Amino acid sequence: MDATASQIPPFSEECIRRLRRKISNRESARRSRMRKQRYLEDLRSRVGRLRHENSFLKSNLSTISGRCAAVLQDNKLLLAELATLRRRLSEIRRELFLRQIQRLASPASAGGGLASICRSWPV
Repeated sequence: MDATASQIPPFSEECIRRLRRKISNRESARRSRMRKQRYLEDLRSRVGRLRHENSFLKSNLSTISGRCAAVLQDNKLLLAELATLRRRLSEIRRELFLRQIQRLASPASAGGGLASICRSWPV
């Protein structure tokens, strides 16, 4: 044996267990830090993807909102046009009805007009 080896006191079993436990705890802490680091990197990556997706969705929403506003405006105009056309149709029907009545009431019409229809009507 050389002089240095004889100067190192022998370690007790308890001391060796404590050293092994310290080493094990340090290794466990290192693995825990690495897991935490990977988790944070994954979260940062996810945040980036979600921000990109959010930006894309906002852009789509803006486009669709613009289209919706245009469709609503067109719908409003079409409803107004529909109301106008219904009024015109009603007026035309009324005018046709009045013309038929005038034609039937006219004594010059064939068969005596409205008076002959009224006389032939069963009572």
